[in-house]
Parts: sequence; C-alpha cells; structure tokens
Amino acid sequence: MGFINLNDKTNNRTGLLPEGIYEMRIHNVVDDASPNGHENLNFDFVVRDDLDKVSELRNTNALAHGRHFYASVWTAKDKQTGEDTGRFDPADLANIADAIGLTQDEVDKQINSKEDLMHICIDKCIRIRVSVYSNTYKGKTRKQNSTFTNSWCQTKFPLQGTKQTAQVEDPFKGNEGAADLTDKDIPF
Repeated sequence: MGFINLNDKTNNRTGLLPEGIYEMRIHNVVDDASPNGHENLNFDFVVRDDLDKVSELRNTNALAHGRHFYASVWTAKDKQTGEDTGRFDPADLANIADAIGLTQDEVDKQINSKEDLMHICIDKCIRIRVSVYSNTYKGKTRKQNSTFTNSWCQTKFPLQGTKQTAQVEDPFKGNEGAADLTDKDIPF
C-alpha cells in the first residue's frame, strides 16, 4: 500500500454524527449570542480517537473519531413571558460541572463566574448522547444533531497516563536560549 489510501479520504468527516453515546474531549468553550441577543455557551467537542477499539463505541467513536461536534447551552427563558433571563439554568450548570468530574467543594473554590466554568471545561473528557432530529426552518426541513446537558456524564474512559485535571506542561520549558534566535536561524 502506498503513502495515501484513497479509501480513507473522508472518515465520515462530513454530515451528521451517527446517533448514540460518544466519548468526547471538550476542545473549547466560547461565550456567544444569537443575532437577537440570546446568550449561550458554545461547546466545541472532539470525538476521541483513542477509543476506536472499545466495542461499545464501535458505532460512534470508531466511525467518527477526530470530528468536531458543536453544542450550545442557552440562557434560560422566563416561563411566563418567554423573554431571555440572561441567566443559565442552574440544572444545566450542575450537569456540566458533574460531567467534567467536579465535586461541590471544587465548584465552590474554583468557579466564581461563567469564564471560570468555560476555562475549567477545556480539555476535559466527557460522555454524551448525540441525537438526530428533523428541524424545519423557513419551510426547509433538514436533519441535525443535538445533545442536552442532562445526557452529559463523566467519561467511562479517563485519559491514560494522565489525570484529566492536570495542567498541560509547557512544551517550550527548558528552551530558554530560544529567545536568542534570529531570522537567519530559521529555515523558512
């Protein structure tokens, strides 16, 4: 076999994720809002690629490893008026904290703002259910993926050889002399 195998060209990188349970890593979380101002936290998940051989994930992770999946957690709406409250549902926030493995004591000590929660979520692994549903908008119906925080839970497969809450070591540590480089030292 040569360097490139054309049969491997997509790895199902487009289209919907198959419905089911996935083990994912939270790649990023951003504070966002719809055009009308409805706030949300937008989660960028990556389907873990280290679990392809896990039999219970053969129809999910093994088929879609490395793919990004985006999910928004919206601020709550007032039950009577339907207006955006500007606050997140406490149940959603509790589900997120539980899914990334935080205890109440850790929440009390580490999370004082939305930004703290966003930061602490990055690079955590969680288990989520992804669904497929039909959505009609402006007369066009299309299938979409979705997930709800009540389906997010702690991973069954912690990362091996590392603690999920450990800080990533600085890859440039020990390269103190690198500041002395000039353009002549760089090959491009």
